[in-house]
Amino acid sequence: MFYIIPGTKLEMLDAEYWIEKIPDADSLIMTQNDIMKFNQKIVEKCDSVYDLKSYRDSFTYDELLSLIKEYKLPEKEMYFRNGELVKRDFYHHITDNLNITEIKEVNPVQYGITIRKTSLRSFPTEIAVYSRKGDIEFDRFQETSCHAIEPVAVLHESKDKKWYFVQMYNYRGWVKACDIAIAKDKEEVFDYLDADDFIVITGNHVRTQSNPYDDDVSEIRFDMGTRIPLETDMPDNVANQSTYGNYVIKLPSRDDKGNLVFKDGLISIKEDVRRGYIPYTRANVLNQAFKLIGDRYGWGDSLNGRDCSSFIMYVYKTFGFALPRNADEQEKCPGIAHQFSDDMSLIDRIETFKNIKPGAALYMPGHAMMFVGMDGGMPYIIHDFTGYAKRNGDKYDFIPVNEVMVTSSLLPTSMGIPFIERFSSAIQFEM
Repeated sequence: MFYIIPGTKLEMLDAEYWIEKIPDADSLIMTQNDIMKFNQKIVEKCDSVYDLKSYRDSFTYDELLSLIKEYKLPEKEMYFRNGELVKRDFYHHITDNLNITEIKEVNPVQYGITIRKTSLRSFPTEIAVYSRKGDIEFDRFQETSCHAIEPVAVLHESKDKKWYFVQMYNYRGWVKACDIAIAKDKEEVFDYLDADDFIVITGNHVRTQSNPYDDDVSEIRFDMGTRIPLETDMPDNVANQSTYGNYVIKLPSRDDKGNLVFKDGLISIKEDVRRGYIPYTRANVLNQAFKLIGDRYGWGDSLNGRDCSSFIMYVYKTFGFALPRNADEQEKCPGIAHQFSDDMSLIDRIETFKNIKPGAALYMPGHAMMFVGMDGGMPYIIHDFTGYAKRNGDKYDFIPVNEVMVTSSLLPTSMGIPFIERFSSAIQFEM
């Protein structure tokens, strides 16, 4: 038996169902050069997004301390995964591990590259804490994930030397030191990452070929949107395997001191990858989004999943976009924006969609979605969401979903209010 959310038909889970409705589905929206210019406008407009190539060289004591202390320890009762109450001693240990006493008057910035996907945390600890006993969906110390092969500015090290406080292009926080390879300088990082010849992971997940000689490059998982430079000097084989039928990729790794070195790996040409970015068309945006149907929701990209705004971000990464991480920041992006005011009627809200193109990102407080098209006179969306409300007499019951799914915009939110009535804006990422 196949379960379908109310208002959704099985055929709606196929991207082609919606693409056939778009008259200019295969028309190029922007060139790659246009997208690079658009990314620069994002940096200029969104405070949370940085061009790491022009990132500052150092921080003063006060500046660095202020960044680290942006994250506040909870004041209300919190719980561990096993349901036990978090005691103050645990927070004292975390505070000590921030290593504040080792912040200097001037703190030089180092650069590195992530060698695998890694979690970015509020504090230097893997231990999860939750707001409610028994609720293990929302680890409140989990901020986001950092893709493999992402540049980071390393700002500080924890007392136990197991964590780095880093700046990604669109987020700041603590990551495991063992997942970062430290470069000699900024140039080493970007000379590698800016290679002209690269592949992009266009499927949900792709792994390198098994390598029995080197675990560092064996069966490494890459997620949608990851850009991987190709090896310029094509070898005949890698780890005793022929390179025929494979892309030879150049992967960052750590030497025994944690410094950046490079190794060759293989990804089969049959995998869902592409040489260069995908052409930016409405059909391609929907095709990418629909590859993630049924994928597990994960707050802050936990549980090997994504959340609502990272769903949008990673789909658009396959075209070369560098969007902000969180929904409220994405909503500030440049582009063609359509606003929904609080006093708009339902009919007016539906009418607004006559001017919104499929693939546009939709926002409401705390949630991001994507418009896929109209059906039966109603806007439909694809989104990575936790659930919806089902009427039960004079109240609503929450129905968990926790995955990427197509729904009607009339589906009730957990508050019982239709999603469409909470929309604040729609943004088409184009100039």
